[in-house]
Formats: sequence, structure tokens, C-alpha cells
Amino acid sequence: MAGLRRRWRRGCLALALVGKQLHDGSPARITIGVAEALVFATMIVGTLVPIRNLDELHQRIHLIAISAAFGLVGIVVTGMAFIAQAGVRVPPLGLWLWVFMVITWGVSVLVVSRRYR
Repeated sequence: MAGLRRRWRRGCLALALVGKQLHDGSPARITIGVAEALVFATMIVGTLVPIRNLDELHQRIHLIAISAAFGLVGIVVTGMAFIAQAGVRVPPLGLWLWVFMVITWGVSVLVVSRRYR
């Protein structure tokens, strides 16, 4: 499984590098953007599908953790939008939101799993 993830990451990185060399809005760059989205979606599904094979307790732990991550990211995004409307320059979050959600999910799994020890 780890080898497959490594190959998907390499594929996504290769697509990004090739896409950067193309002109914005060109059909080739749009095609590469769609391919990157599909590779990323495959990585997400590959992460979430194994949770189905866990027992009920671990599924519950992941459910609570992903709910906490979703809520925290929602709070951060909404807060940053309000701050931006107030006139403060806020950096674009883009893919960093995904990284933040994954890290929050991982930390939440650790915290929630301690509750069931």
C-alpha cells in the first residue's frame, strides 16, 4: 500500500511539474489539472476505503476525528473570511486547507483513541 501511495504522489508531482511549463488556460494545462484532481481524488479514496475494514470502535474513533477536523477547518476558514472582510490581508489557503485537515484528523485520532483506552 505504501508503494502505491508513493507512486501516486510521484505521479501528481510529475503532472504538476509538466503543467507549470504550459501556458495558463491552454487545453493541455487544463487536461493536466483534471488529471491532477483525479490522482488526488484517488489518493483520498485510497486513504478512506481501508477505514471500512476496521472494527466498530475504530470506525467510531475515525468518525469523531474527521468530524472534529471538519469543524476546526470550518472555524478557521470562516474566521479568516471575516478577518479578510475587515480589511486584513489574508494569505490564500488553497491546498493548505487539505494539509491542515489531514493533520487535524491525525491529531484527533490520537486524542479520541486515548479516550477509549
